Amino acid sequence: MKYIEIPRMFPSRQNFSSEEIQDWREALKKAIKEAGAESSVHPGMRIAITAGSRGIDHIADYLRFIGECLRSQGAEPFVVPAMGSHGGATASGQILVLKELGISEESVGMPIRASMDTVLVGTTPGGLPAYTDRIASEADGIILLNRVKAHTQFRGAYESGLLKMLAIGLGKQRGAECCHRLGLDHMSKNVEDISRFLLGRLPVLFGIGLIENAYDHTMDIVGVPARELPDREPALLERAKRNMPRICVPDMDVLIVDRIGKNFSGSGMDPNVTGRFYSKAVPAVPAAQRITVLGLSNETHGNACGLGVADTTTRRVAEHLDRESMYINSLTSRVAESSRIPMYFETDREAIQAAIMLSGKRDPTQLRMARISNTMQLEQILLSEALLEEAQCQGLQIIGPAEPMRFDRAGNLLTS
Repeated sequence: MKYIEIPRMFPSRQNFSSEEIQDWREALKKAIKEAGAESSVHPGMRIAITAGSRGIDHIADYLRFIGECLRSQGAEPFVVPAMGSHGGATASGQILVLKELGISEESVGMPIRASMDTVLVGTTPGGLPAYTDRIASEADGIILLNRVKAHTQFRGAYESGLLKMLAIGLGKQRGAECCHRLGLDHMSKNVEDISRFLLGRLPVLFGIGLIENAYDHTMDIVGVPARELPDREPALLERAKRNMPRICVPDMDVLIVDRIGKNFSGSGMDPNVTGRFYSKAVPAVPAAQRITVLGLSNETHGNACGLGVADTTTRRVAEHLDRESMYINSLTSRVAESSRIPMYFETDREAIQAAIMLSGKRDPTQLRMARISNTMQLEQILLSEALLEEAQCQGLQIIGPAEPMRFDRAGNLLTS
């Protein structure tokens, strides 16, 4: 593929709304009060606070502050991992996931109690088993803490958020498997049904919903009493969707993603950005005809779920896959496609050239190509020269001249 020419790329900056809270402590204190903590938290209560597997702005700080507020009322707070089957579906693996996110007993100032043991709370009117974390079920109270955002594989009134944290996160592998049992088309309804059932039977006190702007900074913190969660979460979701980051230049021939990983998205690279979804129930508008993935994040520990939507990748990705954790995720979610392995090549250069070849565009001056670091950080983006005029029309800020991609002698991209 040496004859496949790679176009020159220019750096640009995408501008999104930067609304964010100025004092997260005051915002979180207000949210806890609005959630009804003053009346629902009592001295001596053992209270479990959920912690998920996603990179969330200030998450360790939020957990620590909530713990301090609860202790000031005489309660005994602790953290429980709430991430379904992530972390290889082991307690130690989930502790490691939290550690990678900066969540440890030292950073949050309270114990972390992890177990994959679950209890069957009962069966929903629709016949779905409702499982929950045994440790959380034995607590005197549960606080749901999570970011509310669009899910990567299904649509509905309830996607990623507080109810999903209850139905799937605290459900561990068994709960996640049951919720996924009927397929992605039924996920939002399953999350709602299981959560409503559990809310009536578990000591859930309230939820703290986090909404982030396109730069992954917290723009709002909302406290919701347990009884109001099903009614109020859909509005939070719609607000989160309006502030999602995106690639502002559509209809590309090739998209280069430097790294994917579970810390960026449950699907490795967010389909809400790439436009490639596994579920046919989600209207797909692919951002690019071809996608190449060059590497994995350190934090994902070889779990490359989502790699299956790429067209090309590198040998180093293929050789660092943790197939066991990938397969557990795929089997639990009933999505085999997420663990498939695309064509892989020895070097970054070859993986990119193969994607260009697959796109059918040979003239580098006409190739519409973009390169991003990952699907979470989209402020800075590299674009090919063919997109210069369109980028200017879309309001992107051009921050440098077009230059050839720089590779080392082995054919891999230089980082600087």
